[in-house]
Amino acid sequence: MSWVLVQEEHHKGSVDPYVARTTMQAGYLASHFQLGEEKERGILSVFDKYRRHLHQCHDISERIAQEIERHFQALKASLENQQASAVLRIPSVRNLTNDVETFLYHAKLAFRELKGLFLFTQDKQFGARTQYKHIADWSEKRFGENNPMSKWLRTNCDWIQKLIDSRNAVEHPEKSFLAIKNFHVDERGNISAPSWALNNEVPTSLVKDMEVIPVNMLEYAEVLLVYALNNTKKIW
Repeated sequence: MSWVLVQEEHHKGSVDPYVARTTMQAGYLASHFQLGEEKERGILSVFDKYRRHLHQCHDISERIAQEIERHFQALKASLENQQASAVLRIPSVRNLTNDVETFLYHAKLAFRELKGLFLFTQDKQFGARTQYKHIADWSEKRFGENNPMSKWLRTNCDWIQKLIDSRNAVEHPEKSFLAIKNFHVDERGNISAPSWALNNEVPTSLVKDMEVIPVNMLEYAEVLLVYALNNTKKIW
């Protein structure tokens, strides 16, 4: 008797937006453009890889947000019960730096995988290090600046590049710096929630940014797919 291991990788069904709006939606849309089975499979593979990284980003973000909220509730209770002479303990999110760096790792890989979409829709292959602003340059040259895909790429390339630059700062700290702060006391003496900043930028709320980034990544990819498929009409 031989054993077969049947295992769900992400334990999420079709009701999960990261499944429904990536793999399932990509397969459905691609099938209507008569690109051929090989290209349809390629698009599906791109979005399946993208979805895996998106799930990792979402899960990390959710875990950090829950722990920060738990610490805030504990702080609130401590403040309500503390005596005038009591010492207030500053909380700390466990493994915060590692989790943030892993979050950025998956975000960077997600956008690297998404470049494969252009191979299966426009027969254009980009290298792993090609920046999205250069992809926008290529699209504007090929389809025009007013083409929906060109405008979508140009509109979004800055925040995508910042995500990638943030991960690069982790990998190459001699070139740039990503400052990740856990709970800390600010200049006014208040306890502040975790923040992050790339190089000399003003620090922003870590939890707010990490909650919105996976949502933006999801929307970016699904809109890009529609525009990329529509552009196949111009070359097939």
